[in-house]
Amino acid sequence: MSLYLNETPYVFGGVKKGESPIRIIGIPLDISSSYRPGSRFAPLRIRESSINLEFYSIRTGVDFNEILFDDIGDLSMHPSSMEENLSRIEETYKQITSGNKLIVSLGGEHTITYGIIKAIKNEQPCVISFDAHLDLRNEYLGDKYSHACVMRRITEVLGEGKIIEVGTRAVTKEELNYAKENRILYITSRELRWLGIKETARKITKRLEECKKFYISYDMDAFDPAFAPGVATPEPEGLEPWQVLDIMEQIIDKRLIGLDIVEVSPPYDSSMITSMLASRLIIEASAYYLKSKQP
Repeated sequence: MSLYLNETPYVFGGVKKGESPIRIIGIPLDISSSYRPGSRFAPLRIRESSINLEFYSIRTGVDFNEILFDDIGDLSMHPSSMEENLSRIEETYKQITSGNKLIVSLGGEHTITYGIIKAIKNEQPCVISFDAHLDLRNEYLGDKYSHACVMRRITEVLGEGKIIEVGTRAVTKEELNYAKENRILYITSRELRWLGIKETARKITKRLEECKKFYISYDMDAFDPAFAPGVATPEPEGLEPWQVLDIMEQIIDKRLIGLDIVEVSPPYDSSMITSMLASRLIIEASAYYLKSKQP
């Protein structure tokens, strides 16, 4: 296992189970946050909140009290070098993907997704990103590895037509042009409300027909600040938890190869609402994945 991994005082769910099919890793990267920093504290806070949730998924019938999670700790991050941190993420992720486990990564800022995708690029996955922002800038504040650029960097690795963005409502003209040129499907929060769950899921699954594998990234600012106030860059007019959970039910299948939760900022989450929602997303997404693999 990677030399960069460290044990943590909490594990997801409170009890570690090495043979669990769901592996948890924390990636406390928080260098390029441009508004409300603090996401480096999120892995610990998400783990803490998970201990106080029920582990039976009423949506799927999957009982995580029996399955639990294989929490392997946090990656040690360099305090100032983004390139070094991306290298550590890529190197470690290549090591921990063995054993046919679903890898769940706890960010950290959204840039962690780029390091992960570089590690699994040979699988040529599509990426579904629930996010208020397109994150398609070429650079932001002079930084090409900013969290505002992550989906553009991933497109450069995977090629056109591989990105699906859900919950979009904060964009630039540059990003819209890039999305059109590179066949990036985006569904705005307003469009989602007009389409409804079934039609939104249909649009996503239609694009996923081109994909042998797919990866999901949950930027918590996809949710309306009423449901996720503790995020790095909040945006009004966001998604509601039930909408995301219902869409997940329609789209998650055995092709899922990993997921991450990013941009939780605990200093702005005094009530732990955002961390609790992040924990519930992990439980339900993992449950949908396990249910899809049942005969």
